[in-house]
Amino acid sequence: MKLVVDANVVISALIADSKTRELIVTLKPDLLTPEVVHDEIGNYEGLIVEQSRLSSDRVQQFIDLLFQYIEVVPASEFYPYIEEAEDAVGDTDPDDVLYVACALARDAGLWSDDSDFDAQDLVSVFTTSEVIESFEPV
Repeated sequence: MKLVVDANVVISALIADSKTRELIVTLKPDLLTPEVVHDEIGNYEGLIVEQSRLSSDRVQQFIDLLFQYIEVVPASEFYPYIEEAEDAVGDTDPDDVLYVACALARDAGLWSDDSDFDAQDLVSVFTTSEVIESFEPV
C-alpha cells in the first residue's frame, strides 16, 4: 500500500526523535508527498529548530534523510485530480486539496493526524496511531 504523508507528520518527525520518525524510515508501504511539502516545511523551519533544539543545518540534514524514504510527487502528476479533491475538502481546508489529489493520482491512502480529512470519502485516511497498528516495519 502507498501512503501520502502530510506535512504535519513530517514536521512531527523532524521535531522529535519519535515513533513517527521511526515509522517513516522503516515502513513497508511506499511513502509519497506532493512537491509543495518542502515549501510548507520551510514555513515552519524556525519552529522546528526551536522545538527540536537542533541547529538549522542539523534540521536540514534530517529533512534530507527523511526524504530519502518519501517520494516527492510532481504537481503535474496530480494536477488532473485537483478539482475532484477541491470538491471534497476545499471548503474544509484548501491546503488539504493537494494531499487528496496526490493520493488520488497514486491510488494511495493518506497518513495524517489532521481531522479535516475526515470530511472527505475519496481516499482512506490513517492517523499515526493507525499506521503503527496497521503496518509492519521492514
